[in-house]
Amino acid sequence: MLLASPAVRDHVVTVLGATGKTGRHVAAQAAERGWRVRAAGRRPGAVGAYTRFDWDAPDTWEPAFAGSDAAYLVIPFNHAGAPEKAPAVIEAAVAAGVPKIALLSTIDVDHAPDDDPTKVAERTLADAPTASAMIRPTWFLDNFTVGSFRGMLETGELRLPAGEAKFPFVDTRDIAAVAVAAMAPGGPEGPLPVTGPEAVDHHVLAKALADALHRRVTYVPVEAREFIDLLMQRGFSYGYGDFLADALMKVANGDFVIPVADTVQRYCGRRPYSTTDFAQNYADNQPV
Repeated sequence: MLLASPAVRDHVVTVLGATGKTGRHVAAQAAERGWRVRAAGRRPGAVGAYTRFDWDAPDTWEPAFAGSDAAYLVIPFNHAGAPEKAPAVIEAAVAAGVPKIALLSTIDVDHAPDDDPTKVAERTLADAPTASAMIRPTWFLDNFTVGSFRGMLETGELRLPAGEAKFPFVDTRDIAAVAVAAMAPGGPEGPLPVTGPEAVDHHVLAKALADALHRRVTYVPVEAREFIDLLMQRGFSYGYGDFLADALMKVANGDFVIPVADTVQRYCGRRPYSTTDFAQNYADNQPV
């Protein structure tokens, strides 16, 4: 088992998306190691020194990475044009001299078409003259609390086109832990799949949330059209809803099986958080 040493001082890391679902945990966990965190974005994060970075302003890219020992890159797919600019951002980080880059990817990237933005970004990074890690998580548990499906949790019904399929849902704290391990000197490189400890269906997830929150939460399998309509009613685009529906149905139909990975245990030295752990942590941090 390789465990990257947490006791490295004077280690500087640039974190893109430091206010986002994964980036905020990456910044916090990096700071806990005593590293100097540069929170790069259009607004300051809760942790780290603010460094301006704007996907629409290429002149901010290279300066955001200059002087860093490692960088965490997130592609904001809800930001128009950002996915197509990801290769240029990676090249800017390389030009700035960053010796190690960790890119947030996705667990099904190998099954994506060659022109898929995430696949193109991975390919760009793999070909770059720098050490790299491709963080490949499965479905975020946090989608139900701070992400796309939050509105469903608020209504008490998780309505998704996922059938009875099982997913090894992952807590974003675990994604961050692997990313931070990768950014440490001597940390792991290459593709790093990140999952929870076991595959469960959405009924199990709903029960974990219901038990932790002490209120009714159920899972209701629905057709893709209803799911897309629900997301559109909450302000998401048809294309985004269709993309999520297609990904869920591939698992539901058995076209894509997501295996449980041991990456968290191997590189972080602990078991990944379960759905129950996640739900209880979420409940414990709700305002009284």
